[in-house]
Amino acid sequence: MSDDIIEILRESASDYLQAKVDINEQKGHVGLPRVRNRQQWQEIAELGWLGLALPESQGGSGMGIKAAASLCEIIGRRLFAEPYIAGALMPSVILGAAGDVAADSAEGLVSGAVHFALAWQEQVSEADNLTYGTRFEAFPEGGQVAGMLHGRKRFVCAVEDDGVLLVAATTPEGTAIVAVNANADGITVQRVATAQGHYAEVTFKNTPVRDYPLLQGAVADAALEKALAWGRVAAAAQLAGLARGALETTCDYVGQRRQFDRALSSFQSVAHRCADMRINVELADAAWSAAALELDLTERPAACASVYAAKARAGEVATMAGRTAVQLHGAMGFTEECDIGLFLRAAMQYNSWLGVPTGLLRQFMAHTIQPEFGAVTDNSSGASGGEMDRTGQTTETESNRELAGNRDALTDEQFRQELRTFLAANFPAEWRQNFHRPFRRLRGEQQVHWLRILNDSGWRAPAWPREYGGMGLSFRKQLIYHEELEHAGVARVIDLGESQLGPTLILLGSDEQRAHYLPKILNCEHVWCQGYSEPNAGSDLASLRTSAVLDGDEFVVNGQKIWTTHANDSTHIFTLVRTGKYEKKQQGISFLLIDLQTPGITVRPILNLAGEDEFCEVFFDNVRVPRENLVGELDQGWKVAKSLLGYERIWIGSPALITKALELSSQLLAMRELDIDCGARDRFAKLCADLHDYRLLYARICDDIADSGREPGPEVSMLKLYASELLQRVTEFNVEAAAEWGGVVGDTRIGDTLIDLHWQLMMSRPVTIFAGANEVQRDIIAKAVLKLPA
Repeated sequence: MSDDIIEILRESASDYLQAKVDINEQKGHVGLPRVRNRQQWQEIAELGWLGLALPESQGGSGMGIKAAASLCEIIGRRLFAEPYIAGALMPSVILGAAGDVAADSAEGLVSGAVHFALAWQEQVSEADNLTYGTRFEAFPEGGQVAGMLHGRKRFVCAVEDDGVLLVAATTPEGTAIVAVNANADGITVQRVATAQGHYAEVTFKNTPVRDYPLLQGAVADAALEKALAWGRVAAAAQLAGLARGALETTCDYVGQRRQFDRALSSFQSVAHRCADMRINVELADAAWSAAALELDLTERPAACASVYAAKARAGEVATMAGRTAVQLHGAMGFTEECDIGLFLRAAMQYNSWLGVPTGLLRQFMAHTIQPEFGAVTDNSSGASGGEMDRTGQTTETESNRELAGNRDALTDEQFRQELRTFLAANFPAEWRQNFHRPFRRLRGEQQVHWLRILNDSGWRAPAWPREYGGMGLSFRKQLIYHEELEHAGVARVIDLGESQLGPTLILLGSDEQRAHYLPKILNCEHVWCQGYSEPNAGSDLASLRTSAVLDGDEFVVNGQKIWTTHANDSTHIFTLVRTGKYEKKQQGISFLLIDLQTPGITVRPILNLAGEDEFCEVFFDNVRVPRENLVGELDQGWKVAKSLLGYERIWIGSPALITKALELSSQLLAMRELDIDCGARDRFAKLCADLHDYRLLYARICDDIADSGREPGPEVSMLKLYASELLQRVTEFNVEAAAEWGGVVGDTRIGDTLIDLHWQLMMSRPVTIFAGANEVQRDIIAKAVLKLPA
């Protein structure tokens, strides 16, 4: 089903629901079970919704789970209360599997004339228990009654007094699915209220079944598995829609509501909570979309780990969004005169139905492909190809830049395999990231050595145009490039000359600057650091005070920079300086290139909490800098500095470091025999699911940038923010899982593995600070993504 057709379906559904549905009808009925609004059910039948997932041979549209889930997202966003999933989608899976046997039933479902409900569950908190106490006792053919039904079903949704129940029961031949009228003899129905409908407990006592089973045996089990999987994905989409609807309603409210003569949205705490809601909504959207795609491609829906993850994620997000939205509406949010509470109620209903998050995450862990507890990924193994020559050259004869050719012309798979082979042959095994140093960075001579190997082999500067000595890769191949570096365990390199200064000069530098500096960056003759932050201007770069006064053909620079990463390993610094005074602080800033050997410069390393000297202070005392080192126009350095932050946040947001930290989590659980501890396993499962969903969001945003060809926008702040905080949660879990060993500073041996948990925990602290503190990222999301007024 094409995306264009699905989008048309979504737009028409949104228009109908906005025009025809009065959500006030859901108010004033707390605790009262609700049945279908038959007029609205008939209207959506005429719109073709009820037969959306039925095969065309049965009068349906055959549009599949992706279309159905997309419709459910709109249903959630618009607070539509009719039981579409329970009353149409899940029954349609059963009837579709039954084929011609269910032709009349399918016709009744599509037209809206017959109201179906699927009755499968018997116990509380069942996820996929397809064995039943309810029994179908078949009679010989030819009688007026096909057999009798005995047993009880619980938490049945969408039961109508004159409807039809599709009941899963056991027989000597295996599972059977039979259709029985809800008003048949021997049936008792007891309803309890939910937010938008009801649960029913249905008891069968010598209940006559007039038709033989629609499905029986393995075919019945497969149909039930599919119905549950489709129901969960659709429910995840509806929950994601509820969360987005709550967010949109809340943003409208806080943007208009005023307190203390200010819009509520101008309070940072309010804006940040809205930003967090938006990030989680995007995660839920990515999760259910990926699960729907996986269901379309599999014959074993019950084995789709992404289905369980999507339902768990969306349930948590929708209930969180509902609670936050009520809070931000204040006292009004606690009344039924306000619509916002309806989102929370509906979220509670669908979060509880078809599996709660804890149980779903256990199923996710049981079905996902993951290393066994205690398994160690050895990134140093499997190396093949030429050996490294310790002079910095490779032994491959065709590894120079000229013979490397245009690698962007390779297919993605050819490019991936060529890079993978090169890394296996050329990156030193002893420098790879491992459990002891999962966040390893190369410094000083090691960094220069590796970068020169890349340069000599034609693998340097993937984003630079080829005419400037780079690889000229598309954004999609840049993603593959970074993925393969991480897959191979290549230690990270803070190469600001390549990642920041080079692209800045290519975009805004003069011809002379490009000719002079770019080759020296590539061959590591120049090693650059970034001079932005100051003692009283961390993330607030507009408040910097380091001055540069023009004196003839030179600037005289005075001031101080701080948190300058690896300045003690660098030869040069690109820095922001104050060159003019304007009413707007962002004006009057210029971008200068400075040789760190210039008289008047002092570099003082600062030990961080991990005991390393990554950060430095840089002092400028009447430092004279040639005017030709000005990049861009005078007083326009703010524009220069902002030009590359988007790409930086994409690479910082990579899931790779989190993956390595979680591999250590698995190792620790096994070593401490916590893999049998339910509490520890549940927390580990939650972290694994968080990473699973984040990978989906990361891929979605990166694919959108690659497909559109546009520059990264403010949405990449979501990547940097969520990834950094998830990494911290994982390292904190590891320290707690290690018990007393978590308090050891330095190397400690746990089992057969040497680990420095203190180093890892401390090295994860600054990830929420650098490249713009996460509080600043939340401001960006609130203002630029959510369009909240300042």
